[in-house]
Amino acid sequence: MRTTLMLSATALAIVAVSACTQSQRAYTKTAKDAAVIAATPIAPSPPNAALPATTEVKEISLGDAAPAIGVAKWVKGGAVSGFEPGTVYVMEFWATWCGPCRVSIPHLTELQAQYADKGVEVIGCAIWQREDTQADREAAVAKFVAEQGDKMNYHVAIDNDRWMADNWMTPAGRRGIPSAFIVNGEGQVAWVGHPSSMDEALAQVVDGSWDIAAAKAEHDKEAAGTRAMNRMGNAWRKANESGDWDGFLTAIEEYMDEFGSATNLQMAKFDTLLTKKNDTAAAYAYAESLAKEYWDDSQFLNMISWTILDETPEELQDLDYAMQCARRANALTEGKDAAILDTLARAYWEQGNTEKAIAWQGKAVEHAEEGAMGASIRATLEEYRGAAVATVDTDEE
Repeated sequence: MRTTLMLSATALAIVAVSACTQSQRAYTKTAKDAAVIAATPIAPSPPNAALPATTEVKEISLGDAAPAIGVAKWVKGGAVSGFEPGTVYVMEFWATWCGPCRVSIPHLTELQAQYADKGVEVIGCAIWQREDTQADREAAVAKFVAEQGDKMNYHVAIDNDRWMADNWMTPAGRRGIPSAFIVNGEGQVAWVGHPSSMDEALAQVVDGSWDIAAAKAEHDKEAAGTRAMNRMGNAWRKANESGDWDGFLTAIEEYMDEFGSATNLQMAKFDTLLTKKNDTAAAYAYAESLAKEYWDDSQFLNMISWTILDETPEELQDLDYAMQCARRANALTEGKDAAILDTLARAYWEQGNTEKAIAWQGKAVEHAEEGAMGASIRATLEEYRGAAVATVDTDEE
C-alpha cells in the first residue's frame, strides 16, 4: 500500500490546494467574444485612462519598482491612482469564482483594520473573471462585493481586461490566486505570495525591519524552481502529444541537477522509463540505483514496490525486484507497519504464493488502525481468502 505522495509523470500539472489557476476558470476570447469586447469601450477610472493598452512586460522580483495600477473600475473604497511615498500597499489578486480567494477576504479585512492608522492600504483586484465581456465582469464583481458588505472592507477594483494580470501576475511568475504583493513605502515590491502567509512580512515592512535583500535571494531561488517545474510540466504535455518522452526526461534531469534530487521526480523518471518508453532495462537499472540510495528508507522502498505491483502493466512488472524492496522495507519497520505489510502480502500474491499472501495480509490487519486504510487492508484479506477458496473449489470440481 502506498502511504507517501508520489509525483508521477501524469501529476505534473500541479495546482496548489489553496489556490485557483487561470486555466480553471479563464474566459476564452472566441471570434464572437473578441468582437463583443472590441465593441465595448473600456473606460478606466482616472487617472488610469492614460495607461497604454499593452506594456513591455519585464520579470518582477523583490526590490523592483512596483508596476503601475491599471484597473478598469474601482468598486469599493475609492480610487488609488498610484503608490504614495511612505504608504505601504497590499495588492491582492482574486476572482469571484475562486473558493480560496473567498477564504482570504476576512483576513484581508482584518489586516486593513489592524494597519489603518499605520499607513497601509489593502487593494483587492479581481482578475481572470470568466464572464465574456468587460461589462459583465464588472457587474459580477460589483454584485459580489455588495453581497460581502463589511466583510470585504478595503479597496476593491476590477482588472482592465487583462492589464493587471499581465503586468503583475505574469512577470512575477504567479499562476494561481489568491496572490498578494506587498509594496513598501519606497514603491518597491517587498514580498510576493499567498495572502494567508504574509502577516510577518507585512509587519516587518511596516516597522522598517524587513530585510528585502535576504527576502529577494530566497524569493528568486523559489521562483527559479517554479520556472523549472513549469518547464517540466510543459515538457510532459508536449510528450503526451508527440509520444517523445526524452524531452521530459531531460527536463527532470535538468531540474534535479540545479535543485537537487527529489523522490517524487525520481519516481516520475522511473515511471516514464517503464510505462511511457517501455524500456524495462533502463527503468529497472535506474530503480536499482534508487534502491541503493534509499536502502534504509522504508517508505521509499515501499513506494517503489507498490508502484510496480499496483500501477505497472503486468508485462512490465519485475516481481522479484518488488519483493526485494518490500521485504527490506518490512525488515526496517520490524514487521509493524500495516501499509508495508500490505505491500509485502501483495508481492506474494502477485507471485502466486496464496498461502504467504494471506498470512502476511493477516499481519497487516493486526497492525492496521481504524479508518479508510484499515478498512482497505481488511477488505484485501477477505479478497485473498475468497479467491483462495474459489480456487480450491474449482480444483476439486
